[in-house]
Amino acid sequence: MDQSVQSAPRWRRTGKIVVIASPPFLAFVYIAISLISANVLTHAKNHKDEVAPGSIGVDAKVWSTRTSDGITLRGLYYATQEHRRLIVLVHGMGSSRDEMAGLGRDLHGRGFDILLFDLRGHGESDPARLTMGRNERKDLRAVLAWAKSEGYTPDRIGWLGYSMGAATILMEGATNPDFRVAILDSPFGDLPALLNSQLPKHSHLPTFFNPGILFAAHRAYGVRTDDIRPARSARSWRGRPILLIHGDADTTVPVRQSGEIARALGPSCTLVTIPGVEHVDAYRSNPAAYVDRAQAFFNKYLSE
Repeated sequence: MDQSVQSAPRWRRTGKIVVIASPPFLAFVYIAISLISANVLTHAKNHKDEVAPGSIGVDAKVWSTRTSDGITLRGLYYATQEHRRLIVLVHGMGSSRDEMAGLGRDLHGRGFDILLFDLRGHGESDPARLTMGRNERKDLRAVLAWAKSEGYTPDRIGWLGYSMGAATILMEGATNPDFRVAILDSPFGDLPALLNSQLPKHSHLPTFFNPGILFAAHRAYGVRTDDIRPARSARSWRGRPILLIHGDADTTVPVRQSGEIARALGPSCTLVTIPGVEHVDAYRSNPAAYVDRAQAFFNKYLSE
């Protein structure tokens, strides 16, 4: 048999390897994976909330409001007979109002009016792209406008947020003086620094994909993260009281980020570090102590 005929398949195989390993092909694969990953990671998963309204209080009212950019938010509103002080609970990324239902029940039992709602793209609210607090700030403005329409003045509205919800409260309050009193549980203070370690865990890709995913999220889907640094926003709270709660065993958001926020806030901030507690697990680890602390804080700083 002719040797050239025998060697032809080997040359064809070698040619395929060269094409696959060529820089243009590798660049195409990198871009494609980055685009797909960015698209997936900037979509929160809507789902039906599972907590029955009556499990928190018999006075539950189905609640909704609309944001300035046309998103309908949905939730549950629990008003006391006195209708005096409202606590707005703001959940974290990828979660829903279910995450804070137990806390809402306990605070309602202590005499507070409670709003449990789903951020855009989460739970039963309208689908929307996840922006790590940028567009979610519009949700908080819509909630505030609704609360005012119900007769709550800003000095009688308390905010309590978990993780991204806490960071969103911090950022919105920096430019909105109607945010007067807040408890922030496990907020991030520097999103770009956090994404260096957390993005590979969510994307399941090596760290060298981080720049591509972040670039694709910004350019293809309009989600910019490089300027989201709530610790910098904290400087503009100007003496309004904040209680920071963070577990020192948090493997999602390092407790040092709350330390940076506390330093930026100054004397108006109280930082409570909970030993051995993971991300937003302070309430679950000791509900009674958590609610006692929250009640004392809101009683001290909210108007009657």
